Amino acid sequence: VEMVIEDVSDSAFYDMAWVEDAELGRGYLLLSDSSSTGKVWRYETGGGLVPIGKSLYLDQSGCRSNFWTSCGEQARSGSKGLAVQALKDEDRFDIGSLIIVEGGEKRIVRLEKDGARTPLVLNIPSLCDGKESMRLSSPGKVVYTPFGDLLFTDTVQCQEQIGNGTETSLITRTGLFRVKEVLNSPSIAFHQSRAAHKWTMEQMIEHHPEVSVEVAYIGMETISSVVVGKDVTSLFISGSSVMTGQGCHNGIYKVMEDTDEDSGRKKIDDTQLFFDMSKFFPKNKSCRDKDVQIAMTIDDQGNIFASYPGGVAIIDSHGELLATVQIEGNNENGTKLNLVANALTIGNDGYLYIATDAALQRYKIKSKMLEYPTNLIVPKKK
Repeated sequence: VEMVIEDVSDSAFYDMAWVEDAELGRGYLLLSDSSSTGKVWRYETGGGLVPIGKSLYLDQSGCRSNFWTSCGEQARSGSKGLAVQALKDEDRFDIGSLIIVEGGEKRIVRLEKDGARTPLVLNIPSLCDGKESMRLSSPGKVVYTPFGDLLFTDTVQCQEQIGNGTETSLITRTGLFRVKEVLNSPSIAFHQSRAAHKWTMEQMIEHHPEVSVEVAYIGMETISSVVVGKDVTSLFISGSSVMTGQGCHNGIYKVMEDTDEDSGRKKIDDTQLFFDMSKFFPKNKSCRDKDVQIAMTIDDQGNIFASYPGGVAIIDSHGELLATVQIEGNNENGTKLNLVANALTIGNDGYLYIATDAALQRYKIKSKMLEYPTNLIVPKKK
């Protein structure tokens, strides 16, 4: 494993996206930082062996307005999930507009060519009893599908009644949500960007009357990562839930998508368990520890790369474990630590990239990144 960015002070790397640049004739990696007000970093290598390295791609990319969250330096309100929105019949699936989860602004936006940030998601159907709609609470990962839809996660805290009494309990719930045909969300102009920070759903509907967000999957306390399968009709969803008498259970589930069916919210734990990751995790009664997350990516053979504390498991398309890769770091005293990956992705340069809170590593692999087709994406409306 090669360390390419190491010991970035006060950072909290969250997600990655590989972007291909047709003009440069090569691609580069974008890396989001959820600390403070947020940054998006760019990492690339040149045409030769000398790396160009890390450069700042976007600043204040998670919190700017102070309207929804205080954007102080101590805040953890930065950039979270990243995805690339390709258009129908584009040369590659990783050429397009960047979609960013803005933690502090509590919204998901698309970065336009003129620098405008078009709001794509503000509110979601509530996961708490007795509520219909609510502002995004703690949005996380985003996935752009080969059909032009946007999938994203959000985690909420619900205060709910216990039994028939007056006592209540705080319950954590995570959902996977869908915006169909997100590429047809109309763009705003650059001069509208500042005012759009304060948009509520009323302004959002005025801008895009057809905007709609649906709950796709529920049933897990945390959803760490979502990957579209090689067949483009399946999803792999990783996360954790507390099982009665067993404590926290960590797993990867495989669900089949039906893009033409509006069947409402489905429970993930009612679907097929693709791979049980619990053997790689210490036994915990709670799933609230940061170390329970499972970052994922997929290669051109349909193999799933899934992280655990101190390593990455490589699992074939049938759910059989092929190999593991160890990822380690050192503390201030030089003692080796098992690092926890926040994100995994495979670049078009033949490397598996592994992002932890303060470091970026890469591992040379024989397989290639999975190139999804672009001919299935819905046409962009005129």
